[in-house]
Amino acid sequence: MKIELPKKINIIDITMRDGLQNEEKFLPLEGKLHIAEKLIDAGVKKIEVGSMSHVKYVPQFRDIDDLMRALPKRDDVEYTVLALNKKAVERVVKLLEEGIKIDRVLTGQLATSEAYAKKNMNRTHEELFLEAEKNVKLLHDAGIKKVVGNIGTIFGCPIQGEVPIEKAYEFADRMFQIGFDEIEHSDPDGKATPKDILEYFSVVLEKYPDPSKHSFHIHDIRGTGIAGYYAAMMAGIINFDCTIGGIGGQVANFMDGLPIKGTGEYYFESRRTGLVSTEDFTTMVNEMGIETGIDHKKLYKLGLELEKMLGRELHSFTSSVKNNSAL
Repeated sequence: MKIELPKKINIIDITMRDGLQNEEKFLPLEGKLHIAEKLIDAGVKKIEVGSMSHVKYVPQFRDIDDLMRALPKRDDVEYTVLALNKKAVERVVKLLEEGIKIDRVLTGQLATSEAYAKKNMNRTHEELFLEAEKNVKLLHDAGIKKVVGNIGTIFGCPIQGEVPIEKAYEFADRMFQIGFDEIEHSDPDGKATPKDILEYFSVVLEKYPDPSKHSFHIHDIRGTGIAGYYAAMMAGIINFDCTIGGIGGQVANFMDGLPIKGTGEYYFESRRTGLVSTEDFTTMVNEMGIETGIDHKKLYKLGLELEKMLGRELHSFTSSVKNNSAL
């Protein structure tokens, strides 16, 4: 049987946002810039660099404005920020007015699980859609050409449990109707099997076949994330979120030993809550002959550096191989 796979894919590295938001140690501006520079040097062209959320909820990003001003000015690199409510969107607009480079904004975390939506956003579904529609317009009016909405808990919820898959199809319809340019399809529970993923994206892409309008985001809780990404490629998906060392997860509830306002207990009693490792996924697809434009050998070095920066071992198979000849 012949399997059709994309000839080229885009790896969106979100180490600096989803990755660092889960860390209980503050990484200073110089460290964040180092990550960005090393990613760019390795050939990564799409980087999610941080969150505009209030500092009392995500103190890891208290330096986000300074970071945005200091990032390398590269026309060939796309910078994404997370801005989940009106105040965060207004911060984006203010930076744009300063001439700061922001290419893509992720707004509207629209989890199909009502329990997850209330826990994370303190909104009902209808309130979230109403706010998202206003934010999409504000961002488009400010000149952002890629406004992205997240559909979360597609395959299950760490709070509520099972959620009907039909809810995700309904959300996709509504999100495109209110003006989103792209949908980030998300499995924060890491529950989906490759079969689930292939079936889901086969339905989605039949109705919305332009692959540039979709990205996929798996939290690799059960270690099946890379298999899920392969299944998504089989369906035709070409945009994938990854993090160096597979870091990431729920916003940390402690920072440098102090509790963070507004966050509660972690959803998972697990050592692994982050995404598919950028190093591992890039290595796999490069060696399959799928074009990424990324030098995975340089990512191995960054992964080992990030371990020293964070002071702990990370979750990458490829960069952790002792005496790796690729190094």
